[in-house]
Amino acid sequence: MSTTPDLRAEAARLLHTNRYLTLGTAGPDGTPWAVPVTYAWDDADHFYWWSASDAVHSRNIAANPAVSLLVFDSQVSDSEAQALYGEGTAHALAPADLPAALAVFYARRYPDPAVRARRAREPAEFQGGSPKRFYCATVHAYSALTPNPHPVHGNTVPHRVTFAFTTAWAKAYEPG
Repeated sequence: MSTTPDLRAEAARLLHTNRYLTLGTAGPDGTPWAVPVTYAWDDADHFYWWSASDAVHSRNIAANPAVSLLVFDSQVSDSEAQALYGEGTAHALAPADLPAALAVFYARRYPDPAVRARRAREPAEFQGGSPKRFYCATVHAYSALTPNPHPVHGNTVPHRVTFAFTTAWAKAYEPG
């Protein structure tokens, strides 16, 4: 994977074939926190998940919306490792935004309509007195590992490169 089209295809593959992403946040004092979350993405670089409103990462987002996202395949060897990194901002969704976000989340997570009908939740589960909230991160920059030699260390270490990507490109990708 050394060209931008290759990086885009690999990024799309990772999005389609992984059920979890690692969400990175920082507390008000700068203490880092990382957590795996189930996720779904739309065609506008939005990533959705739900969490307890009092979870560490949820409290961190309320105080500092800057987040990082990492999607990777943990089943491959070191020499085949690849990851999609994202930098962006996140927030808890307002009640008016829940129906559309939930539709995206459950359609992507459960493509089979019968399974989706059993698994989908109503907006009321993520507002008011509920301890759960639905979140959205908007990614502004993407990067990925590249097999090209590191500019200083050559082939002794892997390194990341920033590349042009949008989740809209991933929509057309067919895993396989």
